[in-house]
Amino acid sequence: MPHDIFAPILPNHSWPNHSWPRRAGRAGAALLVGTALIWGGSAAVASAATRAVERDGVPAATMPGTPGTTVERSLDFAAHYGRDTPLGHHRVTVAKAANGDTVVDVDIQFEAKLLMITAYHYHHVSHEVWRDGRLVSLDSTTDDDGEKDWVKGHAVADGFAVESSHGSVTAPADIIPTSYWNPAILTAPRLLDTIRGVVMDVKVDREGQEMIRAGDATVAATHYTLGFVTNPPPATNKVDFWYDESGHWLKLAFHARGHDVAYALQGTPATTGTMVASPSGTETGLPAPERRD
Repeated sequence: MPHDIFAPILPNHSWPNHSWPRRAGRAGAALLVGTALIWGGSAAVASAATRAVERDGVPAATMPGTPGTTVERSLDFAAHYGRDTPLGHHRVTVAKAANGDTVVDVDIQFEAKLLMITAYHYHHVSHEVWRDGRLVSLDSTTDDDGEKDWVKGHAVADGFAVESSHGSVTAPADIIPTSYWNPAILTAPRLLDTIRGVVMDVKVDREGQEMIRAGDATVAATHYTLGFVTNPPPATNKVDFWYDESGHWLKLAFHARGHDVAYALQGTPATTGTMVASPSGTETGLPAPERRD
């Protein structure tokens, strides 16, 4: 998902001599960074994700969060495509600063190998600061196989000022970034792409409740489809997400260029608390938008 990214592309066996367009990978970068996703031919082999655990108060092992903060929750997703071919990891830590700010760090890394040679690498990191339910600061950097992007944003009186490698824009004050840890995206009319720094109009449909596998458990989850109306990432025009009733992000999936890509939560899903930093400044449970056909 991720947006916070959407899709570095690995070699496709239908392309001769395994030559592929490097920039094609930007397709989904906008989504996941909240989520960078990769898909490719059957010969591609990616590094496996570190198996960390999401537990209250316990950060992922290799992502301790921002110094001077107390980690309240962490998420570690392993990304796969096709028949469970591993791609890498997408990790999120949500921490509380001494002044009460919520600090969110995202780390996404993928490395694809072909015949023991690194054929593709992707690394995205972002740092969010939330105060009283409002995004007040955002910094992100992305290395898409050597192509670099960056985004810097901060709250201003009339909105959220964004500068990036793609230009500048003033987003609405209540903008939600594409990092997907926050289920407030499910009721937001627009999102801020944390890779390109552009504002995307979106539409969310509630698909219903399902029993899904999340980490070490089978749990009830609500399935949502998020579609991009303006400034979409090039690889796909929609993404599927699953959240539990408390607003914990449990799963992500999308389909592009004939390949199914999925995020699998590692460890034991959290059962208490919430991961919502809503624009209203209050912490709430899972939003429930009506199905819009």
